[in-house]
Amino acid sequence: MRAALRARFPFLVDSGYATLTAGSAVLLLVLLTIAGRFLSVDDYGRFRYALALTTIVETIMDLGLSQVTVRTVARDKASADRLFPQVLGLKIAWVAIGLSLLAIITPILRADPVVIKLCYALGLSSAVRSYLLTARGLLQGLQRFDLEALVVVSDRVLLLLIGGAALWNGYGLFGLAAAFIGSRLVMLGAVQLLLRRVVADVRPAFDRVMWRDIQSAALPLGFFMIALNTYTYIDTVILGLMRTDTEVGWYAASYSVYEGLTYAPSILAAVLTPRLSYLFSHDRPAHRALLTRALVASLALGVVLGGGAVLAARPIITILFGSRYIAAALPLQILAGGALFVFATWILHAAAISTNLDRRLLLTTAIGLGTNIVLNVALIPRYGINGAAWATVLAEALTVVLLLVQLERRLRHQ
Repeated sequence: MRAALRARFPFLVDSGYATLTAGSAVLLLVLLTIAGRFLSVDDYGRFRYALALTTIVETIMDLGLSQVTVRTVARDKASADRLFPQVLGLKIAWVAIGLSLLAIITPILRADPVVIKLCYALGLSSAVRSYLLTARGLLQGLQRFDLEALVVVSDRVLLLLIGGAALWNGYGLFGLAAAFIGSRLVMLGAVQLLLRRVVADVRPAFDRVMWRDIQSAALPLGFFMIALNTYTYIDTVILGLMRTDTEVGWYAASYSVYEGLTYAPSILAAVLTPRLSYLFSHDRPAHRALLTRALVASLALGVVLGGGAVLAARPIITILFGSRYIAAALPLQILAGGALFVFATWILHAAAISTNLDRRLLLTTAIGLGTNIVLNVALIPRYGINGAAWATVLAEALTVVLLLVQLERRLRHQ
């Protein structure tokens, strides 16, 4: 029945699974909301700072391998058996580099021993999650969105249950960090078993020539992902360096809601990346038509969801996090007001990857990142969390303009 339905309506079925996958991110929002309720605002700020820093470092552990796996396998599914073991071998090397870097920079940035221990613990969780992201890349490339949904939903349900139990039983910050590590280790074993049904070999392999070719293709995407993740979370890190942990906690609450709004365009982007990659190689007019429809849909979602969050920011923050976080309402309004930009960015990123604009994508994101950092450093000392929100929106607007220009040039020349 499922196979017949997918044969007739492939995009609809894949969108359904992608909706489930992206929608399950709400479970992480629920856990972070519970953490905000159970932890003090200061401790919540410490946790979110550590989570932001390790999420940035996590991209070094992958360095584009997940994205190049999606694109390569989507274009040639027969390459999966040969490609995936080599990707795993490279992954081990980059995970070791990422953990070493985290061990060095964490005490340089913050002297707080609690923050340092949190960063190290969440770094281990990020190392395992990096493997899970590569497995998801394989499943997306194979268009097995059903199995990807199973992996992602299981991971987030398990994390919610273990993390929620740790907080409920009073284990606090480090109990929550231990929940991240434990749940990810369980999922690592489960995904290993699952992938044996999909590819011939799930053991890391080493082939010098293949490693060089894979990494050469992955590096532009990897640098882009580093820039993108840094762009997304650098405001929280800078706040942690320049302001108090309480303010980090307030801003993290507003950013959690804002991030939740972006789950909608992420659904479209998850399905569009392999589909647009295929159409760019086989049917350019259809590629442009699909991209146009997706952009229009993302803008409509931005108006509806962003506008709603602007109007209801205070009750949303109060209901989710409590009155201690009411200071998060204004930055939420600022962030939600810029939803149009971030919604379009998701679709434009998928389009850029599909058209091999890896290096231009990196340059564009690097410009946006540089702008974001400069604005954060300039605005945070005077305007605090509201300045961080404005920096994000203004940098996002610049990124959208640059991406549109680059994509239009690429498609016009083709």
